[in-house]
Amino acid sequence: MFNLQYNLFYDLRYFVQNSSFHRKYFLLFDSLELSGFKDLNHGTGCTGYSRHAILRAFIIKHLEEIKSIPKLIRFLDAHPVLTEMFGFTIGNLPDESQFYRFLSKTNNSILKKIHHTINKELINENVISMKHFILDSKPVMAATRDNNFKNPKRNTRNKNKKPKRNLSATLCYYSYQEVNGKKDNFIFFWGYRTHVIVTKEGIPLIELTLPNNYTDDKVAIKLIKKLKRVYKFKKGSDFIADAAYDNREFYNFIVGQLKCNAYIPINPRNKQKDKFFGVHGYPLCDAGLEMKSGGTWIENLRARAKFRCPIKASKKIAVKHPGGCPINKPCFSEKKAYGCTKYLDVTDDARARVQRDTDIYKSTFNMRTEVERYFARLGEREAEQ
Repeated sequence: MFNLQYNLFYDLRYFVQNSSFHRKYFLLFDSLELSGFKDLNHGTGCTGYSRHAILRAFIIKHLEEIKSIPKLIRFLDAHPVLTEMFGFTIGNLPDESQFYRFLSKTNNSILKKIHHTINKELINENVISMKHFILDSKPVMAATRDNNFKNPKRNTRNKNKKPKRNLSATLCYYSYQEVNGKKDNFIFFWGYRTHVIVTKEGIPLIELTLPNNYTDDKVAIKLIKKLKRVYKFKKGSDFIADAAYDNREFYNFIVGQLKCNAYIPINPRNKQKDKFFGVHGYPLCDAGLEMKSGGTWIENLRARAKFRCPIKASKKIAVKHPGGCPINKPCFSEKKAYGCTKYLDVTDDARARVQRDTDIYKSTFNMRTEVERYFARLGEREAEQ
């Protein structure tokens, strides 16, 4: 038998200089501005644990991809130098309840203020630019048994029957397939969508998580207004988004109000079918006859020209076709017997003026992949949970 005594004397600078693991977190925490976030309780009751230290611990949890709070506590206990570096006392770590209380009691606006402060420092140091802004959203599944594909009683039909522990979650489709040109094989889920604006460097500037029943383009206007209040971007900036944001109101907001540029592809659902034209520039009907003008009108910021059946609209052409419609279309003789109609979108607005076939449009739109990488990083760290 013999006595073995351990004495641990260390110099933090030694670990920072010689360990890339400790150096990374030392520099990260050193640049984390937390002066606006109250650390300890100095009023009635016990002082409690450092909230700054708990926040740093959660940063560790996500960066090291630690899946649960109990595993996080074991990780901290195994790294005493790191634990003391960000504010805990060795051998006196908080229990699980302290971490869960931090999540439930900390106001989200405080964390967002810290986030915006860090981004402003990056902007001042020219680490990120404020010329290109990329918008996108991603579905977030709620923690409910109705999202378990192995559950035979999962509710994916009744949108009014809310999950008990996620009353703000809404029902929406997660994905679908196109079979013979038709949408099929829908997968429905209960949950939310996280909407974000990132820079071309992949840095998130503004984020908002809402139930599924908010459309991307409507949320994007809210995000951009907040982006303007927080960061004061200049005119002429570029906003890049996928076809889900192809909405005239959104184009007019970016180009008309903000005096910026929109790089958004046409959504196939908003695209007119190809038309063939006659010698006078009017569309041909399905029978190959040049149609007659039926006037134009403006509705919901959209200007359209109407064309109708030439046999119904012109007596001269009707004389040439005494048998009526050459291909016997039902609308020629049934119900009101008005004949075929076709429409041309003649709107001259910000959406119509986007030059989507140019090299500058293609190179700028290619930056959109950066937001996909941002979402991929969230998935690796299980940030949705």
